[in-house]
Amino acid sequence: MRSRNKIIGIGATVFLLLVLTVLQLQAQTPTANPENPTATTELVTSTPVPATETSVPTTTLSQRQAVVKRPIDGDSIEIVFVDDGTIATVHLANVDAPEFSDHIECFGRESSEFVTQTFQDNLLVSVSLAGDVQDGEAFGYVELPGGILLNNLVVLFGYAMFDDQINSTFTADIKGAEEQSKLGKAGLWRVCDTSQQPPSPCFLFSRGGVDPASSRAFFVKHPDADEIRANFLNVAYDPIRSELIVMWELSVNALLSGWRMKEFYRLSDCNRDRSESFNHRDSR
Repeated sequence: MRSRNKIIGIGATVFLLLVLTVLQLQAQTPTANPENPTATTELVTSTPVPATETSVPTTTLSQRQAVVKRPIDGDSIEIVFVDDGTIATVHLANVDAPEFSDHIECFGRESSEFVTQTFQDNLLVSVSLAGDVQDGEAFGYVELPGGILLNNLVVLFGYAMFDDQINSTFTADIKGAEEQSKLGKAGLWRVCDTSQQPPSPCFLFSRGGVDPASSRAFFVKHPDADEIRANFLNVAYDPIRSELIVMWELSVNALLSGWRMKEFYRLSDCNRDRSESFNHRDSR
């Protein structure tokens, strides 16, 4: 009886090995495609697509000079082209501002007011068009005096969000501006998902120039100055302090004396934090 059990055990072991061998062969056999019986499977290695790569083709830009006729909302302005005098509505490329015309969305009023204040002096701007003007409308990038890109500015300040429908040489910078705006909880990123009241827009390009508090600070530091006028030079962003730094060139007592002023604005609420004045000729 013990010898018979031993034989049965050996037989079961051999049978199990045969089953495993068959299963292994089946696993190595290519699966036939029902629509193509002769097709065989093969290992296809694909190259991963970088996360930053976009499927939207790069747009070739054409640059033209224009005068701003009127702002329309937070991401659209009406302009007059200098070369032929035609009027067109330019929508800021890679920019999606909250609505204010048809229906008011959160921060739509503030976004529209900011762009309106920016262009109250009928500025001459450089427009890089993303495509042709069709039916009086086009998408483009608007460069302000001093080399400031309005598309980048409204997104950085939190007056608009990034839009990826157009891919150009400016797109990556505008997307980066949105990331900084989110980190700093600027504008709509701070108020549109809370019950807080929207902050007042900081009008860095207003006709009046520097903030009144900055003017008072200058007069205290320089009591012989009875009048100052400011011309905008540029604006920069400090990611470490999360500040916007606005540079003005000052004309003191109606004379261009080499004085300049830096104003520091908090990105979180666009309120002025402090100012510094200096004579850049003395620092040479």
